Amino acid sequence: MKMSRFRRLLCLLLFLHPFIQLQPAHAEKTTVRVQIENRPVSYLRSYDTLGVVYVSVSDYASLFTLPVVNNHLREKIELRLPSHRIKFTAENPYLIITDVGTNIASVYQLPVNVLFVDSVYYVPVTTFVGLVERLAPSGVSFSPDDRLLTKGRVTPAPKFDITGIGVEEKLNGYLLTIKASRKLGDFNAFLKPDGWLFVTIADAKADTVALSRFKPEGVLRRLLTFQSPTSVQLTFQLSRDVVEIDPFLDEKSNDLLVALHTKHEIAKTELEKKQQDEMRQRLELRRSQAKLDVVVIDPGHGGKDPGTIGVRGVREKDVTLGIALRLGRLIERNLQGVKVIYTRTTDTFIELDRRAQIANASNGKLFISIHCNSTERKPSSANGFEIYLLRPGKTESAIRIAEAENAAIEYEADRERYKKLTEENFILVTMRQSAFAKYSERFAEIAANDMARHLKIQNSGVKQAGFYVLVGASMPNVLVETGYLSNRNEERVLRSAQGQQRIAEALFEGIKDYKAEYEQAVSEGRGAIGQGR
Repeated sequence: MKMSRFRRLLCLLLFLHPFIQLQPAHAEKTTVRVQIENRPVSYLRSYDTLGVVYVSVSDYASLFTLPVVNNHLREKIELRLPSHRIKFTAENPYLIITDVGTNIASVYQLPVNVLFVDSVYYVPVTTFVGLVERLAPSGVSFSPDDRLLTKGRVTPAPKFDITGIGVEEKLNGYLLTIKASRKLGDFNAFLKPDGWLFVTIADAKADTVALSRFKPEGVLRRLLTFQSPTSVQLTFQLSRDVVEIDPFLDEKSNDLLVALHTKHEIAKTELEKKQQDEMRQRLELRRSQAKLDVVVIDPGHGGKDPGTIGVRGVREKDVTLGIALRLGRLIERNLQGVKVIYTRTTDTFIELDRRAQIANASNGKLFISIHCNSTERKPSSANGFEIYLLRPGKTESAIRIAEAENAAIEYEADRERYKKLTEENFILVTMRQSAFAKYSERFAEIAANDMARHLKIQNSGVKQAGFYVLVGASMPNVLVETGYLSNRNEERVLRSAQGQQRIAEALFEGIKDYKAEYEQAVSEGRGAIGQGR
């Protein structure tokens, strides 16, 4: 078979290749910048060998969206132009160029070998770009001095980065504008106590002639410009009234802006902020008042104070704790957002005035003290539950009950503080609680009605008496006498888990109904705690 003239020539060139061309030595990595019209500058992987600059074939193809076929086994890569194919071979200066239309192939010799580094093909950029432009003209050119590859019309880079200065008065101070022709990089701004402002901008060049024509006025007294090879420093002498600065890059332009804050404006801003904080606190207070979100439950007696003793020996302190814990669990499970605070959760003695302190410290919105009633003579037929408000007792029965509950102070170490609570002083105490009186009354009415509907125990109504435990509570408050331990039937109910649960459920219904009415009244502007109904 006869060998074609092209193949014989190709074989001869490949045979002579080792004698014609040696691999360039001392290849060093470098970069070639690429500017396509006015798009951001990009870069091609490149090498420099004794002044000859190589670029990556695959990077060039990717940059101009040209297909490539890479034959890893034969160490060849083919660049596909619209009308030609160019095949490169690793460590070889000869390129095979095939005309797509005629399928005629020819050999083109580069002045140096194709570099093959880390499986990437590199070609001398000047020769390569010239060849590609002859085969498929697209306006690409390469400048060896600048190592810049360009295509299309490129707007020349501005000669100066900083072109001017401006200052204007604003509602909250002054705004200093450092005009820039491009997006600036790193900068630093520092204000000294003596009024000198230093602005340093890295990798920037200032138009010192234009800046020298700027005439300082108002808050800006003087401008000095110091240009160095790597940065420019603008030094401003400001009015001593400027005490704070806030530098930032303008998102709508290339400018660097510096807000200048004066003493007067800062004081005004701080006053406005204080007023806003106070308004926010008032709004938060009103919002918190609009919610019945904390219920304080006080199980009467406890510890060394057993309270009254039933016919069969049932202790008041045990009954009140059982009802209180059951009531608290009902609230926690069924009233979302309502926190339950107990004055005690175990058989512990708590002073009477301490119970109100616990309620106040927890920002309680409702205070319920739970007790059991009794008569001096046991057993007795006296029966029924009662709900008491804090006021001087009007009936002998109310006074007697208050005296019995107040007798808990006998277990306290300091009883002297209660001696001031004479009937006259009780009137003053109840006057101080007038802000909560109508809410206390309303809760007592609602709770009494709900307890009457859910319990078989008789409703003995809402009454008033001077209970020490209610004296210090700064919120709506009531004392509930759940039944008579001196009555055999009611003692049976009060000591049983079922009876305590039913009483807790009845009280819970009262709290739930009161909460709904209270929050609706507040939301409609019909009053809140401290305003009356």
